[in-house]
Amino acid sequence: MDPYEVLGIDTSASEEEIKNKYINLLAEYTKNQDDTTPVKIQVLNTAYNKLINGRVYKEIRSLIDKRNFTGAEAKLNIVNDRNSAEWNYLQGFVSLQKGWFEAGLNYIKTAVDLEPDNTEYLSSLNKLQSRIIDYITKYQNVKQSSNPNSNNMNACGGGNNSGNGGMC
Repeated sequence: MDPYEVLGIDTSASEEEIKNKYINLLAEYTKNQDDTTPVKIQVLNTAYNKLINGRVYKEIRSLIDKRNFTGAEAKLNIVNDRNSAEWNYLQGFVSLQKGWFEAGLNYIKTAVDLEPDNTEYLSSLNKLQSRIIDYITKYQNVKQSSNPNSNNMNACGGGNNSGNGGMC
């Protein structure tokens, strides 16, 4: 999707021109509603966010590339556009780096839900899900191959020679 084409503006349009065109199109879509209006508004919002927040998102990606996750998170908190697929994707990546796996996965799932055709988001989600499957498989294999009595310890915290007849 070309955000300039969606908004019907030139690539040299100023931020003011982008905002004015967005407001005018949004008003037009709202005034002349039909069955396609929600989709049109979603596409319009996505295009607008890409153009307006695009520079900030590039900065955030640069911070992530430099492993400056604190700086990236601070910028994401300033933008705080939870309806943007890009925001959710980047927030998911930062969350994963902080060790918040479930939150990170949920943010990336949201990004994919918002932009299901985005190959970068889909690829990241698929990699995460693949890692989950690998982890579960390895965990189950370790659990099955380990012998619970191999450490000669019982549930009471000692070996069977505790002098209490094997009872706790």
